[in-house]
Amino acid sequence: MSRPLIVQSGRRCGRFKRLLPLLQYAQGNGWSVIYTNGGHLRFTKPERPIIHTSKTPSDWRAVRNALALLARADRMTVVDLPHGVAIYHV
Repeated sequence: MSRPLIVQSGRRCGRFKRLLPLLQYAQGNGWSVIYTNGGHLRFTKPERPIIHTSKTPSDWRAVRNALALLARADRMTVVDLPHGVAIYHV
């Protein structure tokens, strides 16, 4: 069972401190963020590919890479075709 993520800032959000810019970008641009059962975050937005990332990134580049994936996905358009799905960059 996946559960929605509530983004908060302040003194007690130490575990999300590195993820805060990513979560703020996602919620500011219409992405839904939920926890998965495996301990990851799932970012979803209508007509965009699903993005997964770790809830506790061990590498300092992980947040920057996930942010780049979200920004790149915002420039994509997913089109349903009779024989499959096509993803176009806008």
